[in-house]
Amino acid sequence: MEEDIHDALVPYALTFGRNASHLNLDLDIDHEVVVLKVENEETADFARLLNQSNNIAFGGSRSMGMPLWVMLDCGILPSAIIGFMIDADDAPDDLWDLLELDDDFEGWIPVSEYCAALTVEPGCVSGFSLHSHLPNQGIATRTKALAMAVLDAKAQIGVTQFSNPAIRVHARFGPMEVLIHRPAIHTHTEDTFVYRLQLPELQMLESMAREVVEFGDRRRPEGVTWSFDPSDERAHVRLRSHLAEGGRAWIVSPGWRGTTEGCEIDMILG
Repeated sequence: MEEDIHDALVPYALTFGRNASHLNLDLDIDHEVVVLKVENEETADFARLLNQSNNIAFGGSRSMGMPLWVMLDCGILPSAIIGFMIDADDAPDDLWDLLELDDDFEGWIPVSEYCAALTVEPGCVSGFSLHSHLPNQGIATRTKALAMAVLDAKAQIGVTQFSNPAIRVHARFGPMEVLIHRPAIHTHTEDTFVYRLQLPELQMLESMAREVVEFGDRRRPEGVTWSFDPSDERAHVRLRSHLAEGGRAWIVSPGWRGTTEGCEIDMILG
């Protein structure tokens, strides 16, 4: 079944039509990237379904689901929302049930998404949403690699939570340098950090998007290895003090491990 799913996945880029010529669509991957232009009326249903998908992944008690206007203003118009979709006829029943689709639904169903807005730094994007509704199949890694290749990104900054298992995905792209510990202006300050990635070369991103390789960059910065426990306030004091004194900190692959107490994060202090 997993092989059938991967064979059925089709890459998409939901964007403003004028952006299409600026995207890197000539990629060495299994399928051509389908460009969905937001100004076309037939794209609206897919965009709404994608937004519903995002809110299922990040809404609820986390209250981080993306409003439609944010999706348009911050994701689609200045950049693109990129991921994989699947024809309704090929979609597993679990996906139909999750999205509460009508029995007569026809067309494309979003399986995953990655949003990254452009920054003032050339070649750097700011990633702010990654999810896949078919877990444990490597689709989230493929999705992020696809997006970075389509956007021709060389570096990425982002915000995530210490408790988020998706750290394992991000760390596959290289050491995640922690830039801000617990940013004050975030909905979940106590559990949040800002990071930066120097991304692999395009050829490696293409290989990761095709699922040829799982890890793009196994570099290890020099420094002291540390198993960071986000539930231990003393660990947060150590990290904050280290950064305040001019030190550097990187999360390295595998990056995140669930424990009976919560999680532990693989980190190097330099």
